[in-house]
Amino acid sequence: MHLEWSRPIPLKDGSRENLLCAVDLAKPPTAGGVYTFGRQRKDQDRNFEALYVGKANTIRRRVRGQLKNLPVMLHLKNARQGRRLLLTAKFVGQPGQRAGKCIPIIERALIRYFLSEGHDLVNKQGTRLRRHEIKSDGKHPKRFIPKQMFVDRGRGE
Repeated sequence: MHLEWSRPIPLKDGSRENLLCAVDLAKPPTAGGVYTFGRQRKDQDRNFEALYVGKANTIRRRVRGQLKNLPVMLHLKNARQGRRLLLTAKFVGQPGQRAGKCIPIIERALIRYFLSEGHDLVNKQGTRLRRHEIKSDGKHPKRFIPKQMFVDRGRGE
């Protein structure tokens, strides 16, 4: 499966459009694929934090609709400081790959990845991902073991 990522698109204040956030809707692609709303900070090692991951048959149309999704936009607005961004990726199918089957797999993989990295995703509910958060206190070996880890639980757990 192959994704073709576009340049990050900055989100702006949407108060003129009666929205919390706005984006130049000429920039997201009209193709099918995935998109991520997030924030970027310059003062951290990991400078991008995903806040919402979605999939779409037409990314531009779906992003337009998400700008009116109050829970998602409130989560974006209330997240810690940083520049708000939209990342988009078109699905480029290889022979035998169907977008309708592949795009949901890609979305789940991105959600799993961002959750495993500790990102504050608003759409972790409904993903049917069960996860454990494991925190280490005291004198843990920082070079070898992270202070915080996230793991998926199996179906029977």
